[in-house]
Amino acid sequence: MDDPSDTHPQVARLQLDLLRQSSPARRLQLMASMSALVIGLSRSNLEQQLGDAQSAKVEWVRLHYGSKMAQGLISCTRPSRF
Repeated sequence: MDDPSDTHPQVARLQLDLLRQSSPARRLQLMASMSALVIGLSRSNLEQQLGDAQSAKVEWVRLHYGSKMAQGLISCTRPSRF
């Protein structure tokens, strides 16, 4: 089966070698950065679809953490009556 990557195999090997040589702190930094990027893109997509940032936040939480957590977020973000 062919590799679906558009990265040249030599470049992919070099990237992997560099990643293996990186310190654990650098690897953690890269992982956190990529995670933040993916989460941001996911939330931006939902905001585009729903047209509202707050609704997108709640929907993102519902999709990834469940309805109960989303309901908790809604109740925490409602203005207080007092």
